[in-house]
Amino acid sequence: MPTNPQVQPNPFTVQTPEDLEARDAIELFVDVFTDFAKVRDVGHCMVNGPRGCGKSMMFRYLLPDCQRLIHRCSLGELPFVAVLASIKNTDLNLTELKRLIQRHADIVLNEHFLTTYVASRIFHTLAKLEIESSGKNLKAIRAFIEEVFVSRLRLNGWSGSLRKPRTRTSVTSYLVSIREMCDALYAEVISYVKHLSFSKEIDRYEGPLCGYLDFLYPLLEEARKLPFMPNGPIYLLMDDADYLNLVQTKILNSWISTRTSACVSIKVSTQLRYKTFATVSRTPIASPHDYHEINITDLYTTSRSKYLLRVREIVKKRLRLAGIQASPDSFFPCDEQQEMEIKKIGEEIRATWMSSGRGFRPSDDVTRYARPTYISRLAGRRKAGSTYSYSGFDQLVHISSGLIRYFLEPAAIMFNDQQSKESSATSVIRIEPGVQDSTIRNIANSLMMDEFEKIFKEREDQAEIANLRDKRLKRKRDLHKLIRVLGGVFRQKLLSDDSERRVFSIAFSDTPDLEITAILTLGVQYGYLHRSTIGNKDGTGRTALYVLTRRLAPYFGLDPTSFAGYLFVTNERIREAIENPDGFLRRVRDRGPGKFFEERQLQLFERER
Repeated sequence: MPTNPQVQPNPFTVQTPEDLEARDAIELFVDVFTDFAKVRDVGHCMVNGPRGCGKSMMFRYLLPDCQRLIHRCSLGELPFVAVLASIKNTDLNLTELKRLIQRHADIVLNEHFLTTYVASRIFHTLAKLEIESSGKNLKAIRAFIEEVFVSRLRLNGWSGSLRKPRTRTSVTSYLVSIREMCDALYAEVISYVKHLSFSKEIDRYEGPLCGYLDFLYPLLEEARKLPFMPNGPIYLLMDDADYLNLVQTKILNSWISTRTSACVSIKVSTQLRYKTFATVSRTPIASPHDYHEINITDLYTTSRSKYLLRVREIVKKRLRLAGIQASPDSFFPCDEQQEMEIKKIGEEIRATWMSSGRGFRPSDDVTRYARPTYISRLAGRRKAGSTYSYSGFDQLVHISSGLIRYFLEPAAIMFNDQQSKESSATSVIRIEPGVQDSTIRNIANSLMMDEFEKIFKEREDQAEIANLRDKRLKRKRDLHKLIRVLGGVFRQKLLSDDSERRVFSIAFSDTPDLEITAILTLGVQYGYLHRSTIGNKDGTGRTALYVLTRRLAPYFGLDPTSFAGYLFVTNERIREAIENPDGFLRRVRDRGPGKFFEERQLQLFERER
């Protein structure tokens, strides 16, 4: 009986970086540290960006198992030792901890909780590295345990005894025993906090209390002196720090404010929901005074060339590893008929530039108007607006909106769909334009409809008062209305005869009020908007720029290759649009963007007089 042929593996499957083996992580990683050098360099830094922009992959690449393979050296020869402390899937944000708020030294207990967790991750990382168990190394680790680790624990109130390692002839066994002790201290807090649920009173905590300056930092200072450790600093990689509770966030900020980066550099990643920049003492940390701030999407949303280059390198690597002999452009081909028609329109524009051109050169007008004109013709006399094809490597990169995950996840779906169309004996060597377009349209529809339904149904904290929950739900619904309005206005601009038709962004000509700001911030947090800044209208400073995600381009029928235009708006107009989105869009459609906003070019939401 013949066996089934082996299924061709999907080269675009997204794996959690923490689950990747070191060799796999190296093979898949594209070096972005030329763009974000501060992540790799000595010093505290905060790396901000939505889920999927590559923060965790950068952290995975910095871990010592990867670095040893890259540099082909021992642990002691590395320039630094990085330790990953992922916050997302931990007990650090136990609901029961909120019972301690402003009572019974909640700061002290939370710091002990965070400290023991990080200490556990440090020695877990070192124990996995199979450090040579020479006589010198064994002697040093034994002395470290007794003279540093146990000594520091006793200074912080510990009176127990350390469990003997399973074998006394390996460095790893001693490191494991330290990790197990840290795990026990961490588990003791979890047990104590959970028992609070069964008592009206808060019992006294009887265990030791360790902090950063009196336990963790001195421990790491001495650990760096171990003969198998490098001379460089230790990097604490605090991934997904948004999941820390408010008190723990203040504690982490206090660690950053100590400026101990020459010995211990703290690298914090956030998904743009970091709760506060205040320390325990209520003083704020500030960039670049205390740390360097890196906003990944600021670069990759505004710099097409850098992001396109990064995605191209990633796709090349994945295709090569999958044994597919194709370039990114040939694997994700564009709709040739569509591109030919756009090219013809470009030739028409070039031919009439001398008499009716608007740009400085014919090529400027071709870039600005060829594709919008094609889309406009589809939606006009041909009544075929939905037939525009969102396909081709470059276009898919634009649609991913500066987030590599938003390229890889659709690509994985496309690959599976294409594979299902091929015969069992055929390998996938390209994704048909129709498959690309169908996938991108389905994702855009889901993002605007299904994902918003999930957002509306998200359970808010049960401890919150009812009117605050209602207020948050209203903001979510207002965000949905705002996105509808922005997409609708940008569509009307694209179909107009205005000088700039390719628009994806708004900027404020005045100051948005607190409620509008909260709605916009919500849009940034959920990934529907990206926030940047531009110079204001009168050249006296900068104002916030909000960019609509290009993942929604197929939903609204927009040109995703646009990075050119933005519209100045006013707070009053935004509020009006949210309160009556259908009526607002009707007015734009009926009067036309040119007439409706003819008083000031690009100030689309100024109230007409």
